[in-house]
Amino acid sequence: MRAMVWAHDVDRTLDPRHVFLSAGEVIARYGWGKTKGYQNLKDRTLVPPPVMTHPDRWRLDQLLAWEEKRMALAEAALDALVAPEREEVTVTDLLPQPKRKRRTA
Repeated sequence: MRAMVWAHDVDRTLDPRHVFLSAGEVIARYGWGKTKGYQNLKDRTLVPPPVMTHPDRWRLDQLLAWEEKRMALAEAALDALVAPEREEVTVTDLLPQPKRKRRTA
């Protein structure tokens, strides 16, 4: 069985499946502040769940896959925003639509 490797001991030739990051290392990876970082790590819609608990550890390969997915979604959203065939949107289109139609006199 292989010993666990922590991010600060990483030899760049190692397989990312065998590299585990602590909460502090994940927070540093994304440049979050301490308080916001721990809040983000608890939000499972934002960050994938840890593979180990007590203490929490994230596998590097899972974080890399999650990052790729987020970048692909961001690129798709950007392409949709700057698409030339997109119809023009006015301010009134962005407002909530009335529930009833106005009566005409």
